[in-house]
Amino acid sequence: MDLEERGLPDFQASMNHYRVPGIGMTVFREGIIEWSGVQGVAEAGTLHKITAESPFHACSMSKMVTAIGVMRLVQEGLLDLEEDISRYLVSWRLPENAFTDQRKVTLRSLLAHQGGFVDPEGSFDVYYKGDPFPTPANILEGNTRYYPEPAQVKYMPDSQFSYSDAGYTIVEQIIEDVTGESFAQVMERAVIAPLGLSRTFFWGGDAGSGASLDIDKARDGAVTGHDKHGRPVEGKRAHYPNLSGAGLWTTATEFALLSMEVTKAWNGDTASFLRPDLARMMLTGHGCAKGVGLGVFLPKEGKEPHFVSQGWGVGSQCMMVAYPELNSGIVVMTNSEPGKHQNEALVGEVIREISKKYGWPSV
Repeated sequence: MDLEERGLPDFQASMNHYRVPGIGMTVFREGIIEWSGVQGVAEAGTLHKITAESPFHACSMSKMVTAIGVMRLVQEGLLDLEEDISRYLVSWRLPENAFTDQRKVTLRSLLAHQGGFVDPEGSFDVYYKGDPFPTPANILEGNTRYYPEPAQVKYMPDSQFSYSDAGYTIVEQIIEDVTGESFAQVMERAVIAPLGLSRTFFWGGDAGSGASLDIDKARDGAVTGHDKHGRPVEGKRAHYPNLSGAGLWTTATEFALLSMEVTKAWNGDTASFLRPDLARMMLTGHGCAKGVGLGVFLPKEGKEPHFVSQGWGVGSQCMMVAYPELNSGIVVMTNSEPGKHQNEALVGEVIREISKKYGWPSV
């Protein structure tokens, strides 16, 4: 794709500056994919070019897809956002304490990072290939290096915001306990397959992820991750122990299609696979933090309402910004971890340039 034809600069010089080997970009506008583009290589030092089919590691953008999956199960009548989560949990039990006596933990509070969980420093580090791949219950019981203590509520739910992968691990366990399927299988059935997404999957690495996809297909074409110096990360691709919080691999175009479903439903389109009331709930500030929706963030800057999903982990960085009233948005994915926030790195620069071209608020 010729970026100049789109009124945009060629980003190769910036890619070189930030030592980013490859990038995928997609813009959707008024409910349709307007354009997609890729630049660079899947692995530094090779001629293996990024293609439109190359999956990137979405890292914490996984949480938005997990929230969509929860909403789909709410539509099926299997889950209730306001129910006490203890009524769903079987494989692991939530310890009761003075905080849960005051207010019960709900799925809505977990998805908005207000369930009462505070992740210890250093928890949810990358998965070590020599380890057994942990189940959600293994993590929550405090029996792994990924979460060094039993998970418990540490403040009254909905009284404060604390970004928590443990909260999303509990969501993952609830989904498995309620459905009797692996988390990856449920996401495939409820979210990925209905939209016909062939390059989107939850992947835990060689140790397995419970996905129904053939693992060779999942690997095929997935980009290599790179550090801030542009060097491939150990093992080429990093994985994390919590699929719900950081296990998603996808392309910029397919993540844009997911985002479009949310904006279409938010606008009342009953043809969307998500009910309009549930999409609006996702994009409404919850509890004590009105800038936090369910699986997404809701920045207040600018005149145009928008929501954001961000991912940043070993070997990758990415971001989605969408404007629900315009049914439009931008997805940018890279195969490099720059050591700085998206707004200070290539991802932010590309989003600002695209936003300026379309007259959308910059973030």
